[in-house]
Amino acid sequence: MNLPANDVIGGLNPAARRRPTAPENGRLDEADFRLTCESGFGDGWNSYAHSMAWFEGRLYVGTTRATMPGMKLLHPPPDISPWPVESPDNVYDIDRRVQIWRYTPEIDHWEMMFRAPEVPGRTIKRLVPRYVGMRGMTVFQGPSDAKPCLYVSTWAPVQAEPPDILRSEDGVNFTIVKRPPWDTSVRSFRTLQVFKGRVHTTPTGSNVGGKAQECVGSEAIIYCSDDLPTGIWKASNPESFGNPQNLTVFEMGVFNGHLYAGTVNPYTGFELWKTNGDGGPPYKWTKVLQHGAWRGPYNELVVSLCEFKGALIVGTGIVNGGYHRAFKIGPGAAEILRVWPDDSWEILVGQSRVTPDGAKVSLSGYTAGFDNLFNGYIWRMCTHGEYLYAGTFSWANSLPFMPSQKWPVDVVKMMNTWGMEHLTRNYGGFGLWRTHDGVRWECVTRSGFGNKFNWGVRNFASTEHGLFVGTANPFGPRVAVQEGGEWKYIDNNRGGCEVFLGVPAVKPATETPAR
Repeated sequence: MNLPANDVIGGLNPAARRRPTAPENGRLDEADFRLTCESGFGDGWNSYAHSMAWFEGRLYVGTTRATMPGMKLLHPPPDISPWPVESPDNVYDIDRRVQIWRYTPEIDHWEMMFRAPEVPGRTIKRLVPRYVGMRGMTVFQGPSDAKPCLYVSTWAPVQAEPPDILRSEDGVNFTIVKRPPWDTSVRSFRTLQVFKGRVHTTPTGSNVGGKAQECVGSEAIIYCSDDLPTGIWKASNPESFGNPQNLTVFEMGVFNGHLYAGTVNPYTGFELWKTNGDGGPPYKWTKVLQHGAWRGPYNELVVSLCEFKGALIVGTGIVNGGYHRAFKIGPGAAEILRVWPDDSWEILVGQSRVTPDGAKVSLSGYTAGFDNLFNGYIWRMCTHGEYLYAGTFSWANSLPFMPSQKWPVDVVKMMNTWGMEHLTRNYGGFGLWRTHDGVRWECVTRSGFGNKFNWGVRNFASTEHGLFVGTANPFGPRVAVQEGGEWKYIDNNRGGCEVFLGVPAVKPATETPAR
């Protein structure tokens, strides 16, 4: 769809045009990142840069809108007071029509390319957004595609039909392709993983029993299609991999000629499976890890997967950012594991323990969450040049709104030592870490690039122009603050998702000493 010319952010920026391409080694410090857009592309309701893809020389970002008001619909809802952002009790009073934005790095220019339409509500007499989030993006060419196309997975509100997959040949015009055959309870799906000429996806959110639940699908089946416009999808695995305690398949990745799939399992911890895909769907699968790599429910799900220097790197977490309210798991911090082609594995960041596979120690020396209880997810990872980058989700910025009697003992000790302001200012934002070998890690930022409202790294894109980092930031457009012992809402110019671009700074030439 074409939009008015004023739906843009940025403009001709000579400095951006002069910016050099990233060197091959990929090492970036905090000072090397610059902000390309802020405040949710100028709209604080754009909470998450929820999906990201490089397509035909430009960066595409799909948002999710009004995430914090939407959390009121979860079962059970978060026990927080006051509500962190000013929002109506009826979430449909907010314009939650999701957006897709496009960035042209040569001219430092953002432009909105898509806004979801409104449709009649299924049970209420009003218009509702067709989609409220864009959770996954990939570039793929099947038999019916004349060229590589941009495909986008969506998140649909309860009052709309189940979510679709959008398709675009040019990044401007978007059409709908038939979704996999899941039932009407499915509200969202996440990863679109390309493997052996097929796109794979699975439901990751539902309202089974009328209760909105994240990280729970109506079925734990990976559907795949080699030609998305035909709408022909096939199951590629036995449901739940034969274990009904696997509530869904949450994340997928490709490594060493295999497709890997990580589950959500609040009973015994995640499972990690792999297949070489030979013979076509349904595939034959092999279990690689179980029982949350023998940490149990504290490694409830696989959140992120990334290939790096001959191994598969696995980022873990607990549902709801580190504390699964329904199952009362946590709070707990996330781990980073390394899996080799022969299925042997190591703990890079996490809790040392004795397992049936032998004693496992944290090779980095860092405990879970990089020694930070608040890092509930290793939300996204990315290889850029010779470095692996890992971005966390931090719930420290939610502390002011949480009942103090439910704080973990460790949090109470930190609060008594440092105070609320110190914790939220210095640890409220996400952590971004890098490593050259998987063992020695260096911190790029602990504070969300100086914005405590950036509670997570939601996406990366490694490109010839540098490393893009898209954030999750639901604290807009107006946030609750406490003044004089009373709470009030104020405008938050740092609320809403942000997108940063990391490129090594140009070092000044060394002057020749005078003789």
